[in-house]
Order: sequence, then structure tokens, then C-alpha cells
Amino acid sequence: MSHAMSLLASNLGRQRIEFIVLVIVVCGLMFELIRRRRLMERYALLWLAAGITLLVLTVWKGLLTKLAHAAGISYLPSALFAVAFLFVVAMLVHFSMTISRLSDQNTVLAQRLALLQERLDQRDGQRSNGQGSNATEARPPLAGSEPAGKAPVGEPPAAGEPPAAGEPPRQQPQRPG
Repeated sequence: MSHAMSLLASNLGRQRIEFIVLVIVVCGLMFELIRRRRLMERYALLWLAAGITLLVLTVWKGLLTKLAHAAGISYLPSALFAVAFLFVVAMLVHFSMTISRLSDQNTVLAQRLALLQERLDQRDGQRSNGQGSNATEARPPLAGSEPAGKAPVGEPPAAGEPPAAGEPPRQQPQRPG
């Protein structure tokens, strides 16, 4: 019986060390993604809060034991994963709210673009009636409405395409890094 208890204790100790290493790696990854500007700080805060909370619970065994006992969980690693699961659920809810907000903003922007296009078409129609020329042909198309194969006005050609005749060569923007 004593041998089984010591084996269980060594497994728990090894799992704690593995979990500590995992949490440190995840936090390090978040800092690296922020540094490379691949992840915005406001989203990284959720990940870092989860990582720090799990690190504290892993290192401070007494707090994890009290939390597990209060939740009715007898196996400490299960309690740790339950806390991690709660953070994942919180992140999913937060990201769902962000996606919903961005979707609404996208719809509003598309509607505003359509209204502006309509105003420009009406204005061009009034000018062509009064001046005898078709002003619609002189106006460049709005972004996203150009024929396939042509780069939008004011934007560089696609990778590998030469610039249009008479245009100076354009430099591609460099990523910070």
C-alpha cells in the first residue's frame, strides 16, 4: 500500500512539473506573439490571466486543494483542468462577442458604402445631364467593384505583376519584425 501511495505522489509531482512547464511555455508564446504584433494586447490579457491563474494554482498546492474540495473534485489535476476549461469557455464567449460586434460593423459599413455609391451615381448622373459628358466613365470604381485581373486604383499590383505603363515601380510594405 505504501508503494502505491508513493507512486501516486510521484505521478502527481511529475504532473505538476509538466503543467508548470506547459503554462510557462504558453505565457512565453503569448509574449512572443505580442512582441511580433501577431496578437493584440487585449486578447493576450485573457491568455495571460489564464496562464498566471493556472501557474498559481499549480505552485500553491493548498489553494488548489481548497478549490478542488469546494468543487467536490477529489483528483487535483482534474481540478486544474476544470479551471483551465472555465478559462477556455470565457475566452470562447469573449471571442464570440467580438465576432458578433465585427459582423454588425461589417454590415453597417457595407450599407454605408452602398449609400455612398448611390449618391455618387446620382451626382454623376446630374453632371452628365448638365454638361453633356458621361462623368461615370471618368470616375474610378470603388474598391471591390473593379473587373477581375485589375488592381484597384491606388493599390500596388499583385505580387509578381509589373506596374501599369507609365507608373513608377512600387515598393511592397515591409512587416515590422
